[in-house]
Parts: sequence; C-alpha cells; structure tokens
Amino acid sequence: MKKIIILLICILMLVSCTSQQDENEKAFINNIKALKNETEITLNDITPFEWDIVYSFDKYTSKEEVQETIGFKANVGETVSEGMPHLVFVKDNEVVCEIIGYSNNLGVDLNIFSSSINASDNIVFKVKNTSDIVCLSEKTIDLTQKEIWSTIENKEWSTFECGWNCGYGIYFYTENDTKYALCKTYGSGLPVVNTYKSEVKLKDNMIYLDFPVHLIEGTNISDEVIEIVLVYKDNILYFGDIKLHILGS
Repeated sequence: MKKIIILLICILMLVSCTSQQDENEKAFINNIKALKNETEITLNDITPFEWDIVYSFDKYTSKEEVQETIGFKANVGETVSEGMPHLVFVKDNEVVCEIIGYSNNLGVDLNIFSSSINASDNIVFKVKNTSDIVCLSEKTIDLTQKEIWSTIENKEWSTFECGWNCGYGIYFYTENDTKYALCKTYGSGLPVVNTYKSEVKLKDNMIYLDFPVHLIEGTNISDEVIEIVLVYKDNILYFGDIKLHILGS
C-alpha cells in the first residue's frame, strides 16, 4: 500500500511540474510575440519565471545528452530535424521551461548562439518582427549591407553535417544587380539532391531568404516556402543555433 501511495505522489508531482513548464512556455512565447520590432531586451525582461541558466541544444541532441549537460535527470525532449530551437531553462536543478519545435509553428525564432547563458549575464537581444515570426537574436556589432554581402558572396556556406540528407548548403551570388541564394541539399558523397533559388534581403546583421519546407523536414510532400533568417556574427552564419561554415575552408 505504501508503495502505491508513493507512486501516486511521484506521478502527481511529475504532472504538476509538467503543467507548470507548459504554462511557463506559453507565457514566455506570448511575451516574445508581444515585443515591438527593433526593440532591445534581455531574457530576464521577458521570462515570467525565475531561472539560473538556459541551455541551447543542437539538432538531434539526445535526451541522455541533454540530461548530461544540465547535470540531472529530467523529462526533456529532443529535436528531430533542422530549424527546431531547443532551449532548456533551469532553476535550482529543476527544468522550469523547455522550448522545442519548428519556428513557424511556435511563431518565434530564437537565435541563442551560446551553448548556455546565465541569468546574471544580461545579454542583450534584438527583436525583429516578420509577418508570421518574431525573431530574437543576440545583439551584434552592426555591419553595413555592403560589408556583409562582400563577406558571404560567391561562397557556399554549409552545415556539412550528416542527417537524412547529409546537410544543407547556401551559395550567395549576384545576378543582374539582384542578390540571390541558391539553397542546396546534399546527399551521400555530397551530390546535390535538391536546389532552390531565392532572392536575398539584408538588414542589419540579418539575411532574409525563402526556404522550402521540404528541405527542412526531409520530404517532398509540401511545396510550402517559408522565410528564414540567417544572422552573420564573427565570420559565421547562424540559422538559429546551427552554424554554417564556408564549404572547403
């Protein structure tokens, strides 16, 4: 009988913690969606809960690896594809909020470049509103559009990581005075499996281009195209927390 009571208490505690995490997630995302374009904030300004540290995990990071990083066992998820932010907020060795999912489903794009950020760091983020997504990016030194373009043009920037398709590549070039990006999907041995041409727009340290959903999700079912935002920082392009390096360098 005691064992049953203890089990029920544990279940109730787990349900209670999960429910609170869900509430924190919804409130955090709603606070981001309410931010005005071009504003600058810290995470402390928009987190409606207390936290000590937030971890940012790369795609395909397993639950075991997440638990090893945060230092304790917890009911956490894992990303299964590209373009899925995965943030875990921790307070006193307890997960108080977890953000995981596609940016176009969440309605927010969280470019957290550091593997972890302490609440006391007070790192400043810039807010960029698009029609469907609010992008939160770590503030960087602003470069001119010409400076950014001269750095990325005529180079192929790649994830070069093996997943179902062994990664993505984006080649930037100019044609008839218009800036373009040729998005590529690599297969085994680096043959190009799929390509997609998109016009490029630059603003501040951000590079806007269209990207087909099927390249992200690894299917040919959908013809849907979404706008993605790359951020240029310290000679590296970031797609969320994914680093794109110059192919061949």
